[in-house]
Amino acid sequence: MVHRSILTSEKVGRVTVYRLGERILSGFMDIAGDREAPTFDGCFHSALYSIPETSRMLRDRFQYVARMLGYRQLRPGLLLSFADLSYELSAQLPEVAEPGWCEFATIRPESQEAAVRMTSRAFDLEAASLQLPRLEDALAALSLNDRQPGAGHPDMSLVKFFDIYFQVAQAVMSHPILPPALVGPDQPALRFRTLMDRCNLEYYLRFDQQLLERADASSAFDLIEWLPNR
Repeated sequence: MVHRSILTSEKVGRVTVYRLGERILSGFMDIAGDREAPTFDGCFHSALYSIPETSRMLRDRFQYVARMLGYRQLRPGLLLSFADLSYELSAQLPEVAEPGWCEFATIRPESQEAAVRMTSRAFDLEAASLQLPRLEDALAALSLNDRQPGAGHPDMSLVKFFDIYFQVAQAVMSHPILPPALVGPDQPALRFRTLMDRCNLEYYLRFDQQLLERADASSAFDLIEWLPNR
């Protein structure tokens, strides 16, 4: 992970201190995700590509980086975004060698209805809507239907809690906020972010002090850097 710039390492006496790399840390600091909706000016920004099976590692990396930047796949070889991210995508990847290719363009749907359909398909709104009830029920059980956060399932372990936390965080990262004009005001992405806020509150009420005390008992406590105070 150090080689891939996910972590940095520094030797302090006989101890090696690992920190999150700057690229990872920039996104890690806001686990609740973006909060501002993009605008839709009548066209999508797209990346069109063909990368053969012989360059599968490059293709996988291309798709991963594009997704992390905000592109989503409308169909094989065609990615959509609401912002021009061509420079950012190109900067993080080596040149696509022939016979592979990659081009960037804008696509203007023939109607608002077509834009809505393209958005729903590319950003997988149906799957997001199906995922929400189960996660909302889980958080409701932890907070006694929002009447008393931290009071539901008082014996829940940290491991079990993070099963829920991870699912919510994954949903936040998978579903960016979309233009309200195309998805309406009550879009799944906003509800996932509300769940993330509730997860963070549940963690604070249930486990924060417990983990601080455990860390304080460690001989390496002075080497710990707390991210909110970075």
